[in-house]
Amino acid sequence: MKKLGIYSVLVAALLFTTGCSEKNVDMNVDNGATADVAPATDTNLADGSFSALEKAGNGNWYMINGQKVLIEHVYFGFDKYDLTAENKEKATSNASKLSPLTADTTVKVFGNTDEWGTDEYNYALGLKRANSVKDVLVANGVSANISLVSLGESNPVCTEKTKDCWAKNRRVEHELSK
Repeated sequence: MKKLGIYSVLVAALLFTTGCSEKNVDMNVDNGATADVAPATDTNLADGSFSALEKAGNGNWYMINGQKVLIEHVYFGFDKYDLTAENKEKATSNASKLSPLTADTTVKVFGNTDEWGTDEYNYALGLKRANSVKDVLVANGVSANISLVSLGESNPVCTEKTKDCWAKNRRVEHELSK
């Protein structure tokens, strides 16, 4: 009986000291948000068969088979990883642009989240988002090697504490490499 009392005190102390996260989630976030980010430049790839030209507000420009194409970021609602009709259309459009790539090319699909939730939850959510986009790429004929990377909340494009800013961080990005 004494052991049970001691264990109860230890468990209570452990729960008291670890506690819960102090993040206050605003559940009234617009789930259909899209985002624009300031443009930046990227370096060309060494082999020259395609290159990342620049980062646009909503995607990355690449040279694929001599044509400049925009591979758009796919944005998600708060705590969502399923594709809306609009985002599925965007992912399908990306797939048609990436379909000429061969199996010796790797398309990295990066899943990102906003800052809400635990690190573990956000990494899992980022992976689910990346996998949703990968499924569309594969279903629409992309034969390149596709790898999934979850960055969770570790790669924000916006750090302001606003709904619009958080919406910019809930995205999937693509990167091409040989």
